[in-house]
Amino acid sequence: MNLSRPTRRTEFGLAPALAAQGLGDSRLALGLAGLGGAWGPVDQEESLTTILRALELGVKVFDAAPAYGSAEKLLGQALAQWRGPRPIISTKVGRLPGRDSHEGNYDHTPAGMRASLEHSLVVLGVAKVDLLFLHEPQMVPAAERPRVVDSLRALQADGLVQRLGIAGGCGVELDGFIESGAFDMMMLFRRVDPVILDGVGTEVPRVRRVGMTIYGASPLHMGLLGARHLQFVRERPDWVWGPQIDRAMRLQTLAEKHGMSLTTLAHRFIFGVDELDRVVIGASNRRELESALADFASGPLPQVMFDAVCDLNTVL
Repeated sequence: MNLSRPTRRTEFGLAPALAAQGLGDSRLALGLAGLGGAWGPVDQEESLTTILRALELGVKVFDAAPAYGSAEKLLGQALAQWRGPRPIISTKVGRLPGRDSHEGNYDHTPAGMRASLEHSLVVLGVAKVDLLFLHEPQMVPAAERPRVVDSLRALQADGLVQRLGIAGGCGVELDGFIESGAFDMMMLFRRVDPVILDGVGTEVPRVRRVGMTIYGASPLHMGLLGARHLQFVRERPDWVWGPQIDRAMRLQTLAEKHGMSLTTLAHRFIFGVDELDRVVIGASNRRELESALADFASGPLPQVMFDAVCDLNTVL
């Protein structure tokens, strides 16, 4: 276990490093996995209305993927109706749609990744995306990684994407990618959130050394700190690590002590982690969206509470 502690921001503010990359200055992005149906059936009309509501409320960055159910289609429909400024859009290649969120369906061939991106552009109704992530890089065999990097660079050279990023992975799973010089962005997933801070001392310094910026995804740890908390505590699925479930239970006690919901405490903690340039919130409906935005508007946790969450992560 890595015991590195994150730095607390005194205000949420903007994201100047991302703005310098042409990726907008917002510290917040809306991830569309939940709205697209990646975690289960959704009401398509409600999801579309939620995306439009996000635009109305000032959300300026959206993250989608082919593996996120109907996320790209819904975002494309929303953009066709939206008359305001065009938001920053990211999507992914490498992982394709499966029967459910647990089925991995991958294609890292040059033709497969190009076809995936071209289909995404059509569905989204845009000529290019601002940011293209390689989805789950750990699924690419080490010997194939240089070829995958070259394929992604070709998509960028052809003007189909502005910037390249990596979404997921840790440790040796990132070898051949991080130091290639091809990528501007790292999306950390289940590496820096209120129940796991390992990435602060591992992936964060590694990507900073090569000048990459950082997205923090899944701030509620796959729903463990949100709508699926009781389910995961009760069922303890093997794909949600036991230590994180135990920490989530202690975090629930901490939240109750301070008169906060678990989700609000988790959101305000991760929004205040200075090592993250942008945080990707999730939502499955308008209520969850508006609740997350209210948490963001509430500002950083007090120092004593921020420290308490960090301390919780040192307990085995």
